[in-house]
Amino acid sequence: MYLDWKFLHIVGGLGFLAAHGATAAVAVRLRKEREPDRIRALLDLSRSTRPWMHASLLVLLVAGVVMGFQGHYWGAGWIWTALILLVLLLAAAFPLAVPYYVRVRRAVAPGGELPPGELDRLLSSSRPIVIAVVETVGILVIVYLMVLKPF
Repeated sequence: MYLDWKFLHIVGGLGFLAAHGATAAVAVRLRKEREPDRIRALLDLSRSTRPWMHASLLVLLVAGVVMGFQGHYWGAGWIWTALILLVLLLAAAFPLAVPYYVRVRRAVAPGGELPPGELDRLLSSSRPIVIAVVETVGILVIVYLMVLKPF
C-alpha cells in the first residue's frame, strides 16, 4: 500500500505544480500586458486553476500524512520541517498574492477608472517575481527534505 500512497502523493504534487504553474505563467505574462480585456482573460485563466490546485493539494497532503504513518516518519525532523514550510508558504502566499491580484482585477474591471499610469505601475510591480521566487525556493526545499530525509 505504501507505493500506492506514494503514487498518489506524487500525482497530487504534479497536479498542484501544474495548476500553480499556470498561475505563475499568468503572473509573468501580466507584467507585459496592458490591454484590459487580455488582462481580465489572463486573470480568469489563473482563477480557473484554483479548484484543481486545491484538490491536488488535498491529495498531496492526505497521501503524505498516510505515508508518514506507514513509513514511521513522524519522529523524524525532516517531515515536520517540510510540513511547517508548506504551511508557511501557504500562509505567505495569501498576503503576498491575493491583495495584488484583487487590485489588478479591480483596475481592469469595466467602468473602473485609474489615474494615468496607475495600471502600468501596478503591472510593473516586482510582487509576482517575489512570490514566484519565494514559492519556488520553498518547494525545492520541501522536495529536498522528502527525497534526502537529512534529519
